[in-house]
Amino acid sequence: MSPGLIFSIFFLAAYAYIAFAHRRRSVAIWLAVALATVVSIVLGSFPGWSELGSIASGINYSVLLIFSGILLIAEVLIEDGIPGYLAAHIVQRSRNYGHAAIYLCILSSVISIFVENVATVMIVAPIALEVARKLKTNPVVLLIGIAIASNLQGTATLVGDPPSMILAAAENMDFNDFFVMLGKPGIFFAVQLGALASFFILFRLLKRDARLLPAVACPRVSSWFSAWVLAFVILGLALLSFFITGVGIEAGLLCAAGGVVVTIQHSFHRRKHPVTETIGESIEKRPSRAIIKGFDWDTLFLLGGIFFMVGALDQFGVMNQVGIFLAGISGNNPLSAYIIVVVSAVIFSAFIDNVPFVTAMIPVTHGIAASMGGSGSSHYYLTFGLLIGACLGGNISPVGASANIVSVSLLRKNGYKVTFMDFVKVGLPFTIAAVIAGATFIWLVWGPK
Repeated sequence: MSPGLIFSIFFLAAYAYIAFAHRRRSVAIWLAVALATVVSIVLGSFPGWSELGSIASGINYSVLLIFSGILLIAEVLIEDGIPGYLAAHIVQRSRNYGHAAIYLCILSSVISIFVENVATVMIVAPIALEVARKLKTNPVVLLIGIAIASNLQGTATLVGDPPSMILAAAENMDFNDFFVMLGKPGIFFAVQLGALASFFILFRLLKRDARLLPAVACPRVSSWFSAWVLAFVILGLALLSFFITGVGIEAGLLCAAGGVVVTIQHSFHRRKHPVTETIGESIEKRPSRAIIKGFDWDTLFLLGGIFFMVGALDQFGVMNQVGIFLAGISGNNPLSAYIIVVVSAVIFSAFIDNVPFVTAMIPVTHGIAASMGGSGSSHYYLTFGLLIGACLGGNISPVGASANIVSVSLLRKNGYKVTFMDFVKVGLPFTIAAVIAGATFIWLVWGPK
């Protein structure tokens, strides 16, 4: 049995667990790596420690540092009360409930460009729930809208979502390449076009309610320091792009340094200025050690394990073979191959985590392009389409993205029933509009001429 087949079997087993589990996913992928290695030794098809070492060296530590730093900054932003402050001010200045609902969805999409999607929902949802309680209205559509809007814009920039970081690392893209790459408009503009199309759906669902808004408590911002650090990090990433190609270790160190600085500052500031004010209730805010303890270590180590396992499959030629197979199905036609990649990404991501899916599929798209020869030699349209489909496809169902799960959980905790179809009625038309607009843009701009 070849090492490629052995590692494929264990990768698929781990992937099946990751697709439906939300705890200890990193344990599953690294256990799969260990078992695949042991089995290959026992069966006499071990590739060699030097080859495994080469695969391990291919783990993109810059992406892991960017993820860690941005996540820490986002956590401190939440603790400082900045996003909640913005959300409350938007509600206070809105004409009626319908307008406020649309503005909250737009705010969640903007915040998620720089902040992890689950954190975005946790920031904006309490404001929406408070307004709904006072108006005695059902907030189900609004909270679903907040979740899917946050998922949408996380694709737009390098720091918005792990799949964007993974794509950037694989394609040697830097921060600015998401805006303009090779003289062409990048992924950012495809996402914005998708946002315009999809927000018409939310507009029709939410803006009909013309009831006046009740008074909403505005949380106090304990410090604006974390916002300034985030701005500095984003500016630094943009400047680095002029000097360093791709996601270099410098970008990772910059983001990690920003995360460390805001965490240390938060610790000192909290000791001098303890804050207990929150929206709707009074609880003590978390100390820095609680932020570090609650850090998403599982996703961090999951990313590392996925990098290793997919790197192994790519090294053993498995991903190239899958690419050749899909290219054959498409008849070696670039448009057909593009539609297959985008549609399959949307369907799969509606039910499974898009992080392992994107990581596994990027080498497959390279294989598709290579097997099509000259007609598909420029593969960016395939990888960009993959990102659009995978990140927006998660908006179809309540289990397609972590932000969706959190949104539904918050609704149920507050006594609101949410069925699978309730979510699909909002998420499906939103996704179709966004994917068609974004994918069409990618094809017209980046498709082979």
